[in-house]
Amino acid sequence: MSEKCVLGVESVDRAKLAIDIFKAGNFRFLVTIGWAYRSDCDIPISDVVRDYIIQNSDIDSASIISLPDARDTIGDAYFCLQFSQLKNVKELFVVTSDYHVRRTKMIFQKLFDSRLNVEVTGAKTDLINDSSIIAHEAQSVDAFNKTFSNTDFSEISSIYETLSMHHPFYNGEIYPKI
Repeated sequence: MSEKCVLGVESVDRAKLAIDIFKAGNFRFLVTIGWAYRSDCDIPISDVVRDYIIQNSDIDSASIISLPDARDTIGDAYFCLQFSQLKNVKELFVVTSDYHVRRTKMIFQKLFDSRLNVEVTGAKTDLINDSSIIAHEAQSVDAFNKTFSNTDFSEISSIYETLSMHHPFYNGEIYPKI
């Protein structure tokens, strides 16, 4: 997202894929996720994506839910888990970028711990074979496994405890504590 809160090509491609999946299925909600991560744009990316979808589809805006608290993929999964429990969601389709599918699926499946079916699909990018992206994805999986090694994924309170105490994006180490 740019400093003017305009989505980049990759985010637009993800939003378009989400629109297509939502329209092809029989879904109650389309959830957009992400915080106001830019210091030069105070609008959460979840709101910018939601607005893009509203402006570029005929999806009822009441069906599009913005969750602005997630700061990374782990937060995406956690806040989706909270939402899914509140709304009694039975299945979840996650849209990300193609190079990020494997890690996203692993994280969502761990956090959701068989509570519901999770499918992950990726919008096409030119980064699918980029060695630095592949290395970053592997490092992130290792960091996730280390951070969440003692977490009881069957208990949402255990996930929250790990997130709020041990994850640097949520424990106050890098960004404000949740």
